[in-house]
Amino acid sequence: MIINENFVPVTKKYVELEELDDGCILYDTEKDEVHSLNTTAATIWTCCDGKHSVKEIAEVVGKCFKPESKIAPRDIINIIEDFSNKELLTP
Repeated sequence: MIINENFVPVTKKYVELEELDDGCILYDTEKDEVHSLNTTAATIWTCCDGKHSVKEIAEVVGKCFKPESKIAPRDIINIIEDFSNKELLTP
């Protein structure tokens, strides 16, 4: 899977989300695996709805966090690649 700024990620339906104060927990019911996400990764995860490109997700993340903690699109691509490598996204 090639992930660039135009890529539109979609989460798999069998991954359940539990929100926490400082991020979230993802539970992959198919593989019986748990993944812990910090606040930034959790924000990115919620944007992986098949409606937002990586570029648009970068804009959302930029609005959610302080300017001094700005995350580059490359960082978002890395996080989405990690989701993909863990098979949490639809191919």
